[in-house]
Amino acid sequence: MSRDKPWPSGGGRLKVETTADARFGTNSYLVTDESTNDAVVIDANVEPEQMLRLVRARKAIVKAILLTHTDLDHIGGLLDLIRELGPVPVAVHDAEREVLSGGKPLRREFAMEFPPIADVMSLSEAEPYTAGSLELQVLHTPGHSPGGVSLQIDRVVFTGDALFAGSIGRSDFRNSDSRALIEGIRLKLLSLPDDTIVYSGHGPATTIGKERRLNPFLQ
Repeated sequence: MSRDKPWPSGGGRLKVETTADARFGTNSYLVTDESTNDAVVIDANVEPEQMLRLVRARKAIVKAILLTHTDLDHIGGLLDLIRELGPVPVAVHDAEREVLSGGKPLRREFAMEFPPIADVMSLSEAEPYTAGSLELQVLHTPGHSPGGVSLQIDRVVFTGDALFAGSIGRSDFRNSDSRALIEGIRLKLLSLPDDTIVYSGHGPATTIGKERRLNPFLQ
C-alpha cells in the first residue's frame, strides 16, 4: 500500500509505503521525501526482505530506522535491515534502549535471542528527530510498552501499537499500563487535527477524526 501526500513544510511530496508480514500482520513503513529521496524505515517486521525490495525499487536513501517500540514483531527484521542497508542509525525511546543495546527482551512472554546493537540513538519528545531532509516529531505514547512512541510528520502519524483503526494496543503485559495508554492517546494523538492520517503497527490506515468519533475504546 502506498500513499502520496503533499508536504508543505518540505516543499516536496511525502510518500508512505507499507509492508506487512504474514505471521503477525505487523506493518513496516518506508517514508520518503520524494524531492530528495531521503527516507526512513519505521519498524522492522519479521519479513525484512519485503522492505529491502521496496527500498531498492524506489532507490530510497535510508537515513535511519526508527522503532515505535521493541516487541519482537517490530524488531524481528532489524538485524537483516542493518546488514543490507549499511550502518544506518537505529533510534528508539530510552525506556527501551536496553532491548537493543543489551539484548534484554521487552517481554518475558516473548523472549528472543537478540545480539546487542552498539550505536542506538534516542527518540525523545524534547526534540524532533532529523533524518536527512525529513523531520519527525516524537510523541511519547506509552502504555502498550514503556517506551512506546508515535512519530508525526506533517499530517501523518505512525502510532505503533498505541492506536489502531477501531481499537487500541494491548495493555495486559507485565510492563504495560492501561491508564497510561489511554492518557497518551487522548493527550498526544486525539489532539492532532482530524484529517491526520494514522498508520499503525497492525491493520489499515485511519484518521484521527474517525478514531475520535468511532473508536469504541475511546468513547
